[in-house]
Amino acid sequence: MKIDEVDIKILDFLQTDANLTAKELSAKLSLSSTPIYERIKKLEKGGIIKKYVALLDSEKLDQHLMVFINISIKEHQQSRRTLFLEKLLALEEVVELYHTSGSHDFMAKVRFKNIKEYRDFLVDKVAPIQNIADIDSQIVLDEIKYTTEIKLTNYIPSK
Repeated sequence: MKIDEVDIKILDFLQTDANLTAKELSAKLSLSSTPIYERIKKLEKGGIIKKYVALLDSEKLDQHLMVFINISIKEHQQSRRTLFLEKLLALEEVVELYHTSGSHDFMAKVRFKNIKEYRDFLVDKVAPIQNIADIDSQIVLDEIKYTTEIKLTNYIPSK
C-alpha cells in the first residue's frame, strides 16, 4: 500500500490523539474533511491503522507493579513451541509478548497490584506451563518513557 506525506501527517496526528475527527484533521492539514476521512478509511483498510485504543493509567487502576519476564524454552520444534505459546497467550495478565534473540526466547510484560499477586501468577500459572527451561524476571522500578508512537519523520513514501 502506498502512502504519501499527507497520510504520514494524518498518522502522526492520530498517534498523538486518536479522537481527532476528520473535521479537526482537515483544519490542521488545510484540506477538506471528505479527503481526510477517505484517507483514514484507506489506512484502516490497508492495515496500517490496526485499531484505536485508550491508554489507561496503571497507577490509578491500582496496577503498580510492572514486570518483564524472560522465558527460555526447552524444545524449539514447532508443535512444542506452539503449545507453549497458546498456554502463555491464554493468560490475561500477559499484556505484551515478544519472541526475542539472545539468552532468552520470549519476553512477556505483565502488570499486578503487588508482588504477592505476581508471585501467585508465576507459581500458579506460568510455572506449570510445559516446555519452560528458565524464567528470569525484571521488576520495573520506574517507568521513565512510555509511548506507542512509531516515528515517521524519516519515513520515505513510496513513489
